[in-house]
Amino acid sequence: MARLHTQRAPAHQRWLPQPGASYFLILGDSTIKRFQWQGTDFDYEAWQFGNCFRVWKEAEQARDKIKEVLLMVQQDSP
Repeated sequence: MARLHTQRAPAHQRWLPQPGASYFLILGDSTIKRFQWQGTDFDYEAWQFGNCFRVWKEAEQARDKIKEVLLMVQQDSP
């Protein structure tokens, strides 16, 4: 009997800044800073990690969620 294969929609393509475009990044002290995409290792590493946002508001929302997760991890630690 032939097996039916369901097709999935292609994976969502994450936004990647164009050279010279601004992006926002969450720093280790939880501040948000605007950077200009230069295609450096730093830029690509931030993007690969998921710490590269199109607008400040997106970075702010992610930062708030990250804080919640970190607090939960600390509370669950012995």
